[in-house]
Amino acid sequence: MAKKQKRDFNPAGGGKHITIDAWGIKRKKLENHKEIYDMLEGLPARLGMRKLTEPYLVFVDDKKSEHGDYGLSGFIMLYESHISCHTWPELGYVSMDVYSCKNFDDKAMASHLKKYWDYKKVKIQMLLRG
Repeated sequence: MAKKQKRDFNPAGGGKHITIDAWGIKRKKLENHKEIYDMLEGLPARLGMRKLTEPYLVFVDDKKSEHGDYGLSGFIMLYESHISCHTWPELGYVSMDVYSCKNFDDKAMASHLKKYWDYKKVKIQMLLRG
């Protein structure tokens, strides 16, 4: 009888869903369209994932908001799922999701994002899906 191979991904919707909430980030970093685009462009390869689309990044400007400016929202679809990013420059805050049905090194991801955002405080949570 053949030995069952360990799967690197769960096509039935399982996988890691990591949420990152980080504060104390410089406003210029949170407003930099090119740098955030490049981060979303490069992160999948760092995590061993494959891009399904190019990053989509928009500036969200709601002049009627009582909560200040909203900054940039970005998203990249992956063959393995997605990565999203939302910045609030006025608050020095970013929220990100990294979700993949393919296993990836979440500690290396967290280390890379710490260097990239240079935040003062972070809350990282992992939900195992499926």
